[in-house]
Amino acid sequence: MAHIDLTTIAQTPPFSFLPEQKIEELRDHFVQEKGKKNEIKFVRGKTEVDSLWVVADGSAELYYEKSGEKTLRRMLSEGDCFGGISILMNNSLAVRTMRVSEDTTFYTLPAKVFLGLCNKFEDFREFFTNTFGKKMLDRSYAEMISRQVEPVEKTSPFFQQRIYSIHNPLLLSCPATMPIRDAAGRMTEENSGYLLVQNDQGQYQGIITDEDLRKRVVATGFDKEAAVSDIMSSPLITLPEDAQLFEAYLLMVQKDISHLPVSNDEGEISGILTYRRIITEQSRSSYFLIQEINHASSPEQLVNIHSRLPGLLFEPIKSGAQPEALTSLITTVADAVLEKVVGFAIEKAGPPPCDFAFIIMGSEGRNEQTLKTDQDNAIIYEDLEDDGQREQAGRYFLDLAADICGWLDQAGFDFCKGNNMAQNPEWCQPLTQWKKYFSGWIHAAGPEDLLKSSIYFDFRWGAGSPSLAAELNDFLFDSLGSWTGFFRYMVENALHFKPPLGFFRNIVVESKGEHKDSFDIKRAVMPIIDFARIYALKLGIRETNTLQRLEGIHDQRQLTNNEYDDIVQSYRYLMNLRFIRQITAITEEDGRADNFINPKHLTRIDQTMLKEIFKRIEGIQQKMSIEITGIV
Repeated sequence: MAHIDLTTIAQTPPFSFLPEQKIEELRDHFVQEKGKKNEIKFVRGKTEVDSLWVVADGSAELYYEKSGEKTLRRMLSEGDCFGGISILMNNSLAVRTMRVSEDTTFYTLPAKVFLGLCNKFEDFREFFTNTFGKKMLDRSYAEMISRQVEPVEKTSPFFQQRIYSIHNPLLLSCPATMPIRDAAGRMTEENSGYLLVQNDQGQYQGIITDEDLRKRVVATGFDKEAAVSDIMSSPLITLPEDAQLFEAYLLMVQKDISHLPVSNDEGEISGILTYRRIITEQSRSSYFLIQEINHASSPEQLVNIHSRLPGLLFEPIKSGAQPEALTSLITTVADAVLEKVVGFAIEKAGPPPCDFAFIIMGSEGRNEQTLKTDQDNAIIYEDLEDDGQREQAGRYFLDLAADICGWLDQAGFDFCKGNNMAQNPEWCQPLTQWKKYFSGWIHAAGPEDLLKSSIYFDFRWGAGSPSLAAELNDFLFDSLGSWTGFFRYMVENALHFKPPLGFFRNIVVESKGEHKDSFDIKRAVMPIIDFARIYALKLGIRETNTLQRLEGIHDQRQLTNNEYDDIVQSYRYLMNLRFIRQITAITEEDGRADNFINPKHLTRIDQTMLKEIFKRIEGIQQKMSIEITGIV
């Protein structure tokens, strides 16, 4: 592993705001990345930023390109960061393009670690949020960000919310004639940073804030017995309460105000929104659960933590947030719980006898968990030559897995009904055995082998040693490259999962049982997931997420632009319906999330859309059959 020298970084903001001990702890999380001269590392609005990038040696250029002209240019040199604002404020999409100016060494810090620092160290977080606020005062930068945020498919669920979702409806006011001294006392008593100022008719004509008191009174020695009308900000700058939070944020940084009065449909002031509330809620909206999870000191404090997700996701789901934003949030919570639970388990069991990796598969492995989910996980541990050590390691990791899986179940991540979990001895094995499993499934390709491959080949690292998971992943793709006949069997198996469309183009539903007259939306989306998996494995695409796989397939020209757009929009539409069904079952039917939808409960437009999507799915299945099996 490359040596990570944090000397300069530790002395440069924002890392200089951290305790020395924390800097040393971060050494194990930083990864060295190389950049070649003129290499484009990130493209504004398109490239996902999954790490904070710090220049260790060399330089890079940031810019926004419009009509072939570069604007908002900035050079990054040793110690400078890129990616923090993208992760915190722009749904992990690059806010500017980054080009490497010379051969450069970067240190990258995973987003999960970065967000943990933001949650724990306020000065560290505010370095990025304050920088964003200052940049937004630049009209060009604000317009560039605005264009990125406006499309629904790219917008953070938080910024899509309306002002009324977080504004404070309790209004505090004072008459225009009140002495400044008394107004300051009132603000202290109410623990408030503002007072609205009313005229003789009771109409709001201005506002005073704690910042006004500091700048206009304390700093200048202004007469504290004078009326508040002498220092108030007037006329009031307002927004309607149904405006998006992004509009409010943009207005506040452009006007350099910290308190924004909000108006109702009649134009009357109905509440107040503060800059600090936006910043605080933006961090907490996606990550407030993470903060609670990170501070948990025992597994008991994580019991049923998953049940908090529906409340967190209700507004984004109802407001039409894209499914990848929803699944990303659920994945972030699940990963944080897993990291904590693994730590508790190791603390109980003692240090591991050898390196191990806890891997996660299925929907969680694809970063596509919904509100109805269960566990799919396993343990890979280092190969040991000594029989006694091997047996000891086996016992240790089985006990460890039992604690991890049990505590995950208590946290709300249900046990897998198929027992595809690390606590099953079959799925708690050394690396060599895992390679035998993978090789056997590929070469035998029986029905059970294909089922297991559809679960386990969508794996990603969750905890422990990433190198073991990486080695197994390398083995998987090497094995597939030498036995391409496996894909024919995968396709034949995938074609058994047809979209629920009848001969007369009606939606096929269950004819009896608990879910009579409904269809399974999870099964309906599976053909798209299977298509993406098969082509990704065949083309050597390492991503496990369905949308990322589809992007890679498109990049390799295996999908036309129209085919790519159709399949992506179909996937998003089905996943949105799935989330809506699940949140409806939880909040309106007072039950558990499920995936069964009665078409009669859908609008005529939705029914028509579903039928069209199912026809498109039939089309991609036919494409897959022709291209891989040669069968029409």
